[in-house]
Amino acid sequence: MSKRKRISGFLGLLIVATTAVGWYALFRPVASGPVDSWRVRPGEGTRQIARRLVAEGRIPSWAEPVFRTTARFRGLDRKLHPGIFRIHRTLPVWNALDILSGPGESGLKVTFPEGRTCTDFAGLLAHSDIADSTEFARLCQSPDSARKLGIPAASMEGYLFPDTYLFNGSESSMDIARVLHKRFRKVLAESGDTTVSPVWKQYGIHGVATLASIVEREAAVRTEAPQIAGVFWLRLQTGMPLGADPTVRYALNKFTGSLTKSDLAFDSPYNTRLYAGLIPGPIAMAGRDALRASLSPDVSGGWLYFVAKDDGSRAHFFSKDLGQHNRYKDQAARNRRTSGVMAP
Repeated sequence: MSKRKRISGFLGLLIVATTAVGWYALFRPVASGPVDSWRVRPGEGTRQIARRLVAEGRIPSWAEPVFRTTARFRGLDRKLHPGIFRIHRTLPVWNALDILSGPGESGLKVTFPEGRTCTDFAGLLAHSDIADSTEFARLCQSPDSARKLGIPAASMEGYLFPDTYLFNGSESSMDIARVLHKRFRKVLAESGDTTVSPVWKQYGIHGVATLASIVEREAAVRTEAPQIAGVFWLRLQTGMPLGADPTVRYALNKFTGSLTKSDLAFDSPYNTRLYAGLIPGPIAMAGRDALRASLSPDVSGGWLYFVAKDDGSRAHFFSKDLGQHNRYKDQAARNRRTSGVMAP
C-alpha cells in the first residue's frame, strides 16, 4: 500500500472517529431521570452554564467544551438567557442547548404584602432570587424610571400594587416594576369612578395614591378603611392636620417601636402632626380596600377623630369632636389595662 493511501486511510479513520466522538458527545447520554426546574441566573454566560451542568452531573465532565463550542456553532451562545427551564436529571448537550435557548417558565413566586415600601419590595424580590435588592430599590426611587412608567411622582412609592406574582427570572428590574405598576392601574380603575371621586377631582391620581397609602397603614381592620379615609378627607377640607403617625414613621424611617415626643416633633413635610394638608407623596403600597376607600371616603358620620380601641380587636373608636375623642382615649387606656394589648 502506497504512503498516500495509508495517509488517506488514516485521515478517513480519524474523520470517522471524530464524527463518532462528536455525535456521542452531542447526543449521549440519552435524557433520563426526573424532569425538574433548572434556573439560568442573570449574568451567567455559556461557560458558567456549562460548568454548572457538569458540576450537577447533568452533562458529562468532558462535555463542557463541547457545550460551549456547539453553542457558538449553532449561534445559540447569545440566545441563552436567564429563566427557569424544565430539564432531565441527565441529558445530552444538544438537547440542553435546545431547551436553554427556548422560552422559560414562570416559576418564581413572590408575594408583596399591603402597606410595604419600595425598600421592602426590593428585599422580597432579592429573597425570592428574582432581582437585586439594591438595583430595584434604586430604580424604584428614580424620578426618570417613574416618568418612563407614566407615574406623576418622583418615585414609584405607592404606585406598585401589592399582590402575588410569578416571574421566570429573565425580567429586569424595570420589567418587574412595569408589571406591578400595570396591576396598580388596573386595580385603581376597578376601585371606583374617578369622575365622581372628590379626592380624584381635587388631587388627581397622586392624591388618591397618597391618601390610600396612609389609609393602608392605619386600617388594621379592612372594613374600617372607608371611615378612616373619611376622617382624613374631612380634615383636609377643614384645614386640620391629618395627625397620622405612619407618616411620621415614614419620615423617620422608624417602623417599629413607640414614637417619642421628639419623634413627633421631627420637622418634615411628611410629619402630619406638624403640618396640615396632604403629604408630598405615598408612604407605602396600598391594597384594593385602601384604594377604594380613598376614591370614596365615608363621611356619613362626620368623624374627625379615631383612636385604636386597644382591646385586641385592632379596631378603632370614631368620634366627631375632641371631647368624645378624649373619652374614647380614656376607654382605650382602660382596655389596655384589662387586655394588656396595645395596637401597633
